[in-house]
Amino acid sequence: MNAVDLDDVNKEQVKVLALQQYIVWLQDVLEKSVSAEDNFLDIGGHSMIAIALNERVRNEFNLTLSMERLYNSTLSETFYSIK
Repeated sequence: MNAVDLDDVNKEQVKVLALQQYIVWLQDVLEKSVSAEDNFLDIGGHSMIAIALNERVRNEFNLTLSMERLYNSTLSETFYSIK
């Protein structure tokens, strides 16, 4: 039986928590409903919001979002792809 790497499990849990928290934050900033399956640009996101979002995620969760992925994928794909 393979051992579970707790760091990987914890990081995955952090990604889920970060995604949930920032969906709420984006809803407040954009003043509209946002889901994990939304594309950042399609919901009205732009470069200044992307920078603020990445800064918050880095400061609060020690994770860095890929701006390319944020612009070209769903929010869930962006957060779950963090290395």
